[in-house]
Amino acid sequence: MKKTVLTFGLIAGLIISVLMDGSLLLANKIGSGHNSMILGYTMMVASFLLVYFGIRSYRDNNLAGQISFGRAFSCGILIALITTVCYVATWRSSTSTSCLTSWTPTGPRR
Repeated sequence: MKKTVLTFGLIAGLIISVLMDGSLLLANKIGSGHNSMILGYTMMVASFLLVYFGIRSYRDNNLAGQISFGRAFSCGILIALITTVCYVATWRSSTSTSCLTSWTPTGPRR
């Protein structure tokens, strides 16, 4: 399970990181509002689809086509955890070097 979790977790993390960096570069053209929300949710769904593919791969390649709920759940949670760590690391590094650092929770710094 370790190899499957690492493989699919890192691939999903790479996908969400690349898409997020690309959307931050295009933030001025996209703007804020409905379009940016659609783009953000689409990126997350695209990367988290790999949780399903990872569980299916683990079931088919290691368990002869049968998997219990607990084992599938733990595999999915671990893939999602790795993906989330990649997302947070990318968000942290992207926002510390971009124009977004001038924003506070109440608005722009003056």
